[in-house]
Amino acid sequence: MNIVERTIAALLTAAALGYFFYRVIYLLKLLKVGKPENRYDQIGRRIMMAIRQSIFQGAQFRVKTSDHVYAGIMHIFILWGFMVLLFGEIEILLSIFIPNFDFAFLGTVYPIYILFQDIFVFLVIVAMIMAFARRFLWHPRQINYHVGSYLILIAITILMFTILGMNIEKFTAGDEPFSSVAQNWAPFTMFIKSTIFHPNVYNHSIYMFFFWAHLVSLLAFLDYIPNSKHLHVLAAIPANFFRRFTPPLLKLAPIDFEDENLGTLGIASVRDMTWKQLFDGYSCTECGRCTELCPANNTGKLLSPREIILNTKDNLFKNADALLSGGDDSTALLVKLIGGSITQEEIWACTTCGACTNVCPVGNEHLRDIVEIRQNLVMEEGSVPALMGQALKSIEARQHPFFGTASVRSDWRKNIEVPFFDKSKEYLLWIGCSIALEERNQKIAQATVGILKKAGVSFGVLENERCTGDPARRIGDEYQFSLLAAENINEFNELGVKKIITMCPHCFNSFKNDYTDYGGNYEVAMHSILIDQLIKDRKIELKKNTENITFHDPCYLSRHNGITEEPREALSAAGNLIEMEQNRKNSFCCGGGGGLYWSEEKGERINQHRAKEALSTGADIVATSCPFCMSMMTDGIRAFDENEKILDIAEIVYENMIK
Repeated sequence: MNIVERTIAALLTAAALGYFFYRVIYLLKLLKVGKPENRYDQIGRRIMMAIRQSIFQGAQFRVKTSDHVYAGIMHIFILWGFMVLLFGEIEILLSIFIPNFDFAFLGTVYPIYILFQDIFVFLVIVAMIMAFARRFLWHPRQINYHVGSYLILIAITILMFTILGMNIEKFTAGDEPFSSVAQNWAPFTMFIKSTIFHPNVYNHSIYMFFFWAHLVSLLAFLDYIPNSKHLHVLAAIPANFFRRFTPPLLKLAPIDFEDENLGTLGIASVRDMTWKQLFDGYSCTECGRCTELCPANNTGKLLSPREIILNTKDNLFKNADALLSGGDDSTALLVKLIGGSITQEEIWACTTCGACTNVCPVGNEHLRDIVEIRQNLVMEEGSVPALMGQALKSIEARQHPFFGTASVRSDWRKNIEVPFFDKSKEYLLWIGCSIALEERNQKIAQATVGILKKAGVSFGVLENERCTGDPARRIGDEYQFSLLAAENINEFNELGVKKIITMCPHCFNSFKNDYTDYGGNYEVAMHSILIDQLIKDRKIELKKNTENITFHDPCYLSRHNGITEEPREALSAAGNLIEMEQNRKNSFCCGGGGGLYWSEEKGERINQHRAKEALSTGADIVATSCPFCMSMMTDGIRAFDENEKILDIAEIVYENMIK
């Protein structure tokens, strides 16, 4: 380059880098608007998580559908290419300011660097072909098709071909030591040179064309990143470092209602979010996997988890001036979060199944945002769908959400002898509202009691239970949850409860993961896990029948708590297990979680969508391990087949148990 070319290149580079860092600092300032949150614990574990989920792209394969695997491989090529080729871009930029700079001083490492650069130029080009084919040929519904995505793909493609062009010209010019190294260590470059018409005479004008095309594309790409959806290029690795450790999938912070300086309950504006919740918007890749797997979205509801994250980011940017001015008045914000960027209809469509959070490749926590927005709507605005509101009133008045029921909690044990819990018993058998107060589900408790008695398990029940508070918490009434949790913990402590067996994943999740914040620390066993262990320990023996069984994974068992195999092993001891297409952590929700058990559902019913999948297996029995799933799946399947058997794991095992 002559002095004029070098000066222009230097000025362009300095300006682009200056703007890039200005924009990054601005984005970091916006994050400071959020509330503090500790995501710096267990540094070693977090580093390993970032390496596993980002560098090795483990997060891309959380759900192994053909499109997800295809996209995962494509992203591995792009990410690894980005990391390897970054050194080449640094070399190019430094050569502008330091004439003839290159990495040849690395000695024996230099040929290896040239080889890896060459390999990953090829792989990134392959990834670009894959990306364009995916968008133009089979059009996955979940991805965004806005112009920015195509600009990025075009820019990356230009960068790869201009690297090739510059390297071919450098080789032709006899640029040393690159030329001698490339002959043996740049096979892709040499292949392209030998298979296209290329004179063996160096052309400086052609080299400079490739150089300027590369530099302009690189600097434009650099400055576009922090202003676009590709901000995740910078944010994805930190996002996986700050990812929540699971299980549980969702961990809500308790609210101290006695704090005089409590402030806003839940989330009313972006000011009420933590910096990590705001950072989720930066790291969102817009891949759409969350929305693709959302049961509400799949059945025609307005909810799109991706748009919850993106609209929150959009709200943050639209209100940036007001937020950075230092004022605390939410009325100063130009655009409201709820009613402005996000609708209540979206928020109340969520079943809290966790499919979105589970599949997100950068660990975004859509579910926490939704529930905390509900907290504000319920506890400050008094805005809640009618049937959910009745369930909350029932919890307050009767300590259970089943308004209008004619059953009482003791009905399930009318015709069987059940011991009450005292300090001589090892386990408290927790019945739960849905089993005690739903006539169909009472059989689950009766079967479980029969199994425990046969196995010689020391257990007892409470004479009078109250709700764990889970429905109130998921709907958004954190206050009712905190009261119920405190009352239950006080009673458990007085009785000397150490171990709990529950037949409901929602109760299991509350006792195991939520009550710990209120001083309740218990060994909690899900009945399906305990039953599986009793079978393995030969405490009970089964006669295996020839019926085919398909298992519907409850969301709060599989996704929220990572329990997928024990129920299957127990069922396999009683019959032949066949799987639905969506199973384990990729299970499709029954539609009853998040308080939607008490709701008027619009459009296609989620439980009927899942029922069709269950029936398509041809199984003789649809098995569940959750009383809410039992009710929802029974209702869904009855819309198509009145004769299909829907049974809980306990019922299947008890029926096949050698008495």
